[in-house]
Amino acid sequence: MIDKRYLVVKEKNDPTVTYFEYDKMEGYDLSPKKNIKIKDAINVNKVVIINPSLMSKVASKKLNMKFRKLLEFITVIFEENEEGEDAGDAYRQGLNEISKLRLEARVKYRKYMEEEAYLLVEKKLDILEQELKTRLYYLEEYMLHQYENQLANFYQEQDENSIGRRSR
Repeated sequence: MIDKRYLVVKEKNDPTVTYFEYDKMEGYDLSPKKNIKIKDAINVNKVVIINPSLMSKVASKKLNMKFRKLLEFITVIFEENEEGEDAGDAYRQGLNEISKLRLEARVKYRKYMEEEAYLLVEKKLDILEQELKTRLYYLEEYMLHQYENQLANFYQEQDENSIGRRSR
């Protein structure tokens, strides 16, 4: 089978099929969802979007969807974990997910998005990261305070036991 690439252009009165060299064109690569089969339809492996405004909209939409999933994940972390070591691990996992999304946004989506939309997502990620760091800090302070209290109680009990059992 010959590997040919075509662009379908639909204009008002002139429906044409035009051949393009996609390897030489800059654009946003978009792959369809896997395992979706529709009868009487064209199977597409990859779509290259070359319209700048459409590239920006698609990239913004994909990044916002990933941000919403991250926000739902962090909301679950906040609701389920209030205290304990599990909460600290969950907060650290949330910070890792924020870092991953920030890096993906910078590498994959930034060149296609408008600068204003990208900066807005960065600010949102900064706010989430700051909230997680604050909660992690207070959790660690709380755990440290509990540990110090347990240690003080232990030493106090040891002192009381040793005073009552002193021998000559």
